[in-house]
Order: sequence, then C-alpha cells, then structure tokens
Amino acid sequence: MELTHRHYAGLLQGLVVLLGFSLTGFLGYALHAEQQRLMTQEFNQEYLLRVDSFKQNVLSHLATLHSLAILFETQTYVTKPLFKRVSAELIAYHSGIQALEWAPRVVHESRAEFEQEGLNHHSHFSITERHSSGAMQYAAERSEYYPIQFVEPIYNNEIVLGFDLLSDMRRKSTIQASRDLALPLATSSLKLVQDPKGHSAFLAMRPVYLDSPVTVLEKREHILGFVVGVFKVQALIAQSKLGKNEGDIAFTIKDVTEQTAQELHRDGTLEAGTPPVIAWIEVWGRDWQISATPSAQFIASRTSAMPYIVLVIGFLSTTLTVLYVRLLYRKQLAIAQAVRAKTYELDKANAQLQVLTQVDGLTQVSNRRLFDLQLQKEFRRAARISSPISLLVVDIDYFKEYNDRYGHIMGDECLRSVAQALNTLAKRPCDVFARIGGEEFVFILPDTERVDSLCDQCLEVVQGLKIRHEGSDASKFVSVSIGGAVMRPSSHESAEIALNHADRAMYTAKENGRNCAHIVNLVKPNSPQVPMSIVD
Repeated sequence: MELTHRHYAGLLQGLVVLLGFSLTGFLGYALHAEQQRLMTQEFNQEYLLRVDSFKQNVLSHLATLHSLAILFETQTYVTKPLFKRVSAELIAYHSGIQALEWAPRVVHESRAEFEQEGLNHHSHFSITERHSSGAMQYAAERSEYYPIQFVEPIYNNEIVLGFDLLSDMRRKSTIQASRDLALPLATSSLKLVQDPKGHSAFLAMRPVYLDSPVTVLEKREHILGFVVGVFKVQALIAQSKLGKNEGDIAFTIKDVTEQTAQELHRDGTLEAGTPPVIAWIEVWGRDWQISATPSAQFIASRTSAMPYIVLVIGFLSTTLTVLYVRLLYRKQLAIAQAVRAKTYELDKANAQLQVLTQVDGLTQVSNRRLFDLQLQKEFRRAARISSPISLLVVDIDYFKEYNDRYGHIMGDECLRSVAQALNTLAKRPCDVFARIGGEEFVFILPDTERVDSLCDQCLEVVQGLKIRHEGSDASKFVSVSIGGAVMRPSSHESAEIALNHADRAMYTAKENGRNCAHIVNLVKPNSPQVPMSIVD
C-alpha cells in the first residue's frame, strides 16, 4: 500500500514538475515576447515623433523661399539692402538656413552689363564656375547664366557671388526642371562651393516669373530667376527632435529619388539583426528615406531579467508559480499603465507640436502655413457651392520707418499689438486671421460679400491703439492700409487670383494716401432671365 502511495506520489511529483516546467517555460517566453512588443511599440512612437519634428522643421525652412519669392514678385526692382533686410529677418526665425540667394537669369548679351553692376557693390565680381580641380574660374561662354547676385549672410559665403548655377550638372538639371514645371524643387546631395568640409547639403530653388506664363516656352521666356535656399542636412537635424539623439536610436537618411541612393546623414550603426523602421519624407521633388533601429543602449535600458527570474523560480519551486504569476501579472499591469501614460503624453506633445506649426511665434496669431491651407480649403468650398469669399490684406503703414525710429524691439511690440487687435475682429469660427509676412496680415472671410464695415473696424481698432508714430505721413499714430477682394470663384479659378487682387488693392490704398481701404469686387453679375415667350 505504501509502495503504491509512493508510486502515485512520484507520478504526481513528476506531473507537477512537468506542468511546472512547462508553465514556467511558457510564461518566460510570453513575458519575453510582451517585453519585445512593448519595447517595439515605444520605439516606433518615439521614432515617428522625432521624424515628424524633423519633417516639420524641413518644411518650415523651405517655406521661407516662398516668402522671399514674394519680394521679387511684388517689387519691380530689388536692391541689395532690401534683399539683405528681408533675408536677415527670415534667417533670424530659421537659423538652420546656411544661406538665402537670388540667381537672376542673365543672357550672354547682358553679361558684361551684369558684371559691371556687380562691381558697383563688390571689389571683385564676375560670373564664375568651378574648375575640375575645385578652384573657381571665369565662366565659359553660354547663351544664358544663372549667377548668384545676392547672398545673405555674406560672411563665409562670399565665394558663391557670381557662381553660375548652370555650370554644375546637378544644379542645372534641377533649374531646368523647376523652370519648365513652375515648381519649387530641391537638388540631390551636393558639395557646397563655400564649404571646404564637404558636409551633405542641398539647394532648394523656387522660380520667379514675370506675369503668369502657361506653356513651357512662355515659362522659359518669362523666367526672372530663382530664389535659392542653401541647407545643410546636419543643421536641419540638429534643430529638430531627431537631433536630440542620446544614443538610443541609430538612423540613416538617404535620398532615394534616383536609382542609386545617396546617404545624406548617418547617426550610429543600424543593428544588423533588427528590421529597420522606415519613414519617407517628400522634400520638394526629392524622396528621403529615414531608416532607424533601436540601439543596444535602448534595448538594454528596456530589457529586464524578469523572464529569467521566472524560469529560475519555477525550476526551484513549482509551488510558488501561481504566486509569482500573480506578481508578474501586477507587474504587467504597471507596465501597461506606464505605456498608456507615455502614449497620452506623446499624443499631447503631438497636438502641441501641431499648434506650434500653425501659429506665428512673434504675434501668436495664425501663420502663413495655416493661411495657405485654409485659403485653398475655403476657396474650393466656395467654388463648389458657388458662395462668395472675401480676402482683406492689411499692411502697417511706414513700418520700416517705425523700426528705424523706435528700434526692432518696439517694432516687434507694435506687430504684436496690431495683430492681437485685428485678431479680435475675426469673430466667426470660419473666419481666419493670419500673419503672412513682415508687417502684412490677411483675413479670410467665407460667405462674405460686404466688407466695408469690417475695413472701417480694422482702421478704427488700429488707430485706437494710439501707438505714436512720428515717422508716418498718414497719421500721428500707427495706421494700416487695407486691400480687399470679393469674388464668387468658379472651379477653374485659383486662390492666388483673389490674393493677388487683394494685394494690388492694398497697394492702391497706399497710393490713395494710406490709412484707408480699397475694395475690388470681382463678383460677376447674374445673367438676366429671358422670358419664355421670347424663346418661343
């Protein structure tokens, strides 16, 4: 009887050991897999947040070229001091820009005159190109040139003055494509003339035309030149969250637009046994691929010995397995709660980042990026339902003189005060008030045909600030000039039509003495109804 009990006891012990080892092994494997899943989830969220920060930073820097291009599209003649002032303001808000440049189209017949004009500003100036040895030399004769006429900042960029962008094949192909397509484009990775260290960099080019050409031949004939931005990839990374890498993420950035990929930047070494997480960024016609893996430091900091402890405890005493599983379950709950808390923080940070990309940092009103998005959206809506839409362009009178007399600190305070005062007049949820550059603001007013009253309110509210301006010929206080355009768009019309009319109306208001408004009504009258008897 005792032997029989021992037999059953041994069999039960063997069964308990077998079940204990099996359960312990299964729990150890499950814990390891869950740990890997949570670690992968955390890595993906952190990585995508950093990539989105980098993407927004790149697009924000590229948007400066549109702002600078407006200068050449609205001014008949741009002087070097004017270019320097506008470019310096843009660079002050986007310190990752290596340089902003203007490259006009110069035909060969005008080369001598262009070079002579350059000598009026510089002791040595000519149209140049790079020799195969790397030295700069006098450019060979060509039918046309795109030399750098203005560059800001000039320090460390003097060598590019006069450099013909058409002399380099990669720059040439980008210029020709941008000119013929009327699209802003970026070059592939190239070595800058002014950078002896050879850091990865690229040029972004935005074409500027006379009038609005349609065909390719018209675009080639009416091209005025290119606004060029010079960007170093390393500088753009450093200003984003992707550049705040503490060794926890290894990543590479490649330009995969062409068949042979170009490596733009590498931070760390990708783990060979880990599939990389890949994100894509479209940079003005170029496709950038960002591949990343968690580093050994990241994995080590998020890998615990818990599965091995479970195995050891399970092997030593199967009787404690249930208690230990309960402990692990509580631990998993704590990990899941921590992940949820971190996910909430990341979502909140993403929401704050989205707001920051749509708010002007100085005036705290909507910026040009949000304005462009809302204008396209409301314009398409108005065309779809055949409703009116109005644009008001508001420009501070004699603002340059205000800055010169009272200084930039008072100028910034003036911008903030005017912006906040005007922003209170955008009372409907659909109304948009934004700063689109310098001292220029704009209202988007959907479903609105009569704007006279709002214009009067704008003039009154700015005058009501009573910001003294001794340099103004329009008023002893800071005042504004307003240009408005009212239209009922059709499906084939673009939003730029309304904006251009409003902008020209603003300049008409300035010509009429400033501190006033000028409205252009583009609404087409309805066709008269024809009586049926006449038709019959």
